[in-house]
Amino acid sequence: MSLKIKLAIAVFVIAVGAVLAISSIQATRVSYRVCMSIDGRSHCAVAEGHSEKVAIQSAMEIDCGLISATRDQLMVCEGTQPTSVEKVEK
Repeated sequence: MSLKIKLAIAVFVIAVGAVLAISSIQATRVSYRVCMSIDGRSHCAVAEGHSEKVAIQSAMEIDCGLISATRDQLMVCEGTQPTSVEKVEK
């Protein structure tokens, strides 16, 4: 077998492997819409993660970062339960 054919086969195998790896990673991602409230302010954010817990935590951090005026409020906000949590279907 010539070097060009071996190289083409190697590139093809690597490309197929990359497509399979990316597809499997994306298939396991979940999205959640989470709403948080503090001191009369509220915000809802959508976040993705490899698990429900990671996606919800990420959305909570986004919300709290946007509605908290001080670091103390941020810490209180992140320690409270969301006002709503909803799975977002892709």
